Amino acid sequence: MGQDRKPDLYLITQDFPYGHLEDSFVGPEYPYLCEHFHVSVIAAEVTETAKLRSEEAVREKGIEACIIPTRQGIVEKVFSLFRFLLEKDCYTELVSIVKSGERMPQRVYRALMFGAAAETFYRRLKKKISLTKDTQALFYFYWFDYKCFGLTMHRRKFPKIRIVARTHGYELYDERELYGRQFFKPQTDAGLVRLVFAAQFAKDYYLKRYRLTGTEKYPLYRLGVPDRGVTGKDRRAGYREGMEFLLLSCSDTSHVKRIDRMIGGLAGVTAANVRWVHIGGGGNLGEMQELAQSRLAGKENIRYEFAGAMLNTEVIEYYRTHYVGCLITTTQSEGGSPVAVQEALSFGVPVIATAVGELPQMVADNGILLAQNPSAEETARAVERMAECFGTDAYFQMCERSIEIFEEKFNEKRNFSAFAEELAKL
Repeated sequence: MGQDRKPDLYLITQDFPYGHLEDSFVGPEYPYLCEHFHVSVIAAEVTETAKLRSEEAVREKGIEACIIPTRQGIVEKVFSLFRFLLEKDCYTELVSIVKSGERMPQRVYRALMFGAAAETFYRRLKKKISLTKDTQALFYFYWFDYKCFGLTMHRRKFPKIRIVARTHGYELYDERELYGRQFFKPQTDAGLVRLVFAAQFAKDYYLKRYRLTGTEKYPLYRLGVPDRGVTGKDRRAGYREGMEFLLLSCSDTSHVKRIDRMIGGLAGVTAANVRWVHIGGGGNLGEMQELAQSRLAGKENIRYEFAGAMLNTEVIEYYRTHYVGCLITTTQSEGGSPVAVQEALSFGVPVIATAVGELPQMVADNGILLAQNPSAEETARAVERMAECFGTDAYFQMCERSIEIFEEKFNEKRNFSAFAEELAKL
């Protein structure tokens, strides 16, 4: 490696930069990493369709990226499982499962499949990048999952590498895992130099769950979005008398996001005229469209539209070309500080949200905080209250407060610069 060459960093993602899933999360952080490192992106869960559609765009952006597929054939799965059964980490987890005495057959099976997938990813990664005992690089796993475990399990073979992971939600909380248990967390943790949290709520959960102390190994670095240059004066100037109240939601349509609760709340709105637009796709999109048709189609005061999945750049353009009155989320859980809410804050948009995860810190005098499990009646009244104050001084005060919260906690430049500088010191 030449003296002027930046140190190597391998960024392991799910589908960035090929797909839509991580575009709004990883995309903004990527340039800040490049300021300190020579970054190679490894995407592990990309469909062939997404790959073909995006390869040219990836090249145009100048991103050095490749795909390591994670799908296993039966022969490879058996081979990986056999290799995994030779690892000490395997038996440490199995003993812990047996001692717990809960759902043992399911959890043992899940742990073995997790381990086999981890072993497969490790071997493919090793081959793809020619990983040897002399490799000097930082490996940054964007998710604290089986891929990360695969490398930490073999960490001792590569004395010159360092491994960092972020953790978010589905791979952190026990209740988000199929059988109520996250697998191999202490074993994976042991191979990391840093485990990074995007929300204080998530960090507190992890340290308590595994009886750890908050040392420098577990820093808090929130995600962030760019400063859109929007001010409270801009929000006031953009409003027009008689303007339609546009209620926006932006998420996938998985059941955890509870779009059905949102629809139920809108069905109960009687004292306001609302245009609801949902941005986001997912496997339950058709089901949600059918539910909206049955519950909302006959309401003259509610107009609605499912805009489908959008790239982050398209979402930003939507904010720039539409006067969004409020963002709403009725999500059941949040592992961190949802980017969709961060974007709304950066544009000075008030928020209606459930009191889960970090959302209570994101909705403070700039909107309405719902209960963790709000009724349709509570949701309906919140929407009516927001629509009623739309265009008033109280409304514009909420707009200004949204911008203040963004500046305090979610300014991309400050957050990602600090994080990249921390990685550069490792």
